[in-house]
Amino acid sequence: MFKEKLLAMPIEKQNALPYPELCALRSGAFTEHVEAMAVPQALKEWAALMQARIDGGVKVHHVVYKSWLVALMVVRYGEAIDHWPSAFSEDDVRRAKQWMEGKTPYGVSYPGQEGVSGIKMLGLLLAVVGGLLALWQDPAWAVLALPVLGSAMTNYLENKLADHVFRTSSFTKPTVLGHALFTAAPGETGGGTEVSGGSYARVDLPPLNTNWNATQGGTSGDSSGTGGLTDNAVDITFPAPSANWGTITHFAIFDATTAGNMLIYGALGTSKTVNDGDPAPKFPAGDLDITFA
Repeated sequence: MFKEKLLAMPIEKQNALPYPELCALRSGAFTEHVEAMAVPQALKEWAALMQARIDGGVKVHHVVYKSWLVALMVVRYGEAIDHWPSAFSEDDVRRAKQWMEGKTPYGVSYPGQEGVSGIKMLGLLLAVVGGLLALWQDPAWAVLALPVLGSAMTNYLENKLADHVFRTSSFTKPTVLGHALFTAAPGETGGGTEVSGGSYARVDLPPLNTNWNATQGGTSGDSSGTGGLTDNAVDITFPAPSANWGTITHFAIFDATTAGNMLIYGALGTSKTVNDGDPAPKFPAGDLDITFA
């Protein structure tokens, strides 16, 4: 019922819904979708043990889910359910294994564990491993997890950098960095619902020293800092809306101003409803932080 209603509803009408009502509709649709999927035994055991170890559900960006399988799908494929596959893949199982081993996906937190230290939380996750080791011995699912790259990179960029640094294929640096706004979360595979219409357009802030600060701060010289953080040195200003854009919850950076490959994605600290006649939305200089950790 929820999924059918959501898929039949035009994006413009979804964006016009009060945000809590839209979240409830999506959550119901996500649950229906997952309940119709065949779940591999390894994922059944993973979800059951994660739920037993971590009380209070799991929050992905701004929404709390009771189902760990639903949370996994949102992390992997975003909030636009028309981008979701009809079956779980080996990559889904691999990502669950990494999560279990302590590589918490980007945007995930645990409402029932808000007072728990990071070290204790890692201990809780590693405790789950002991109950699942036998399930990961099947060669079809075996993966050596080395959590090096941050999860705010898409799979596309992670794979390109892995090949560029450690293998033989070279990654050509993009000449365009197209900044986009979303009303439904993207995920590791891309997806999400980008704003459209109402004079909206991605904003290009090319990869230049004058546009992006070095990791030590400022725009001069090569990066030499210790925190791995770069941010925009100038404002990133979108066109003024000539129609309602809906509630903006996420952003992404592409290698093009239309279509292209999603490189980085993230959630806004506070969702923002943008309506016809509002001032042009922008990321002020220094506000769009990208951390390599």
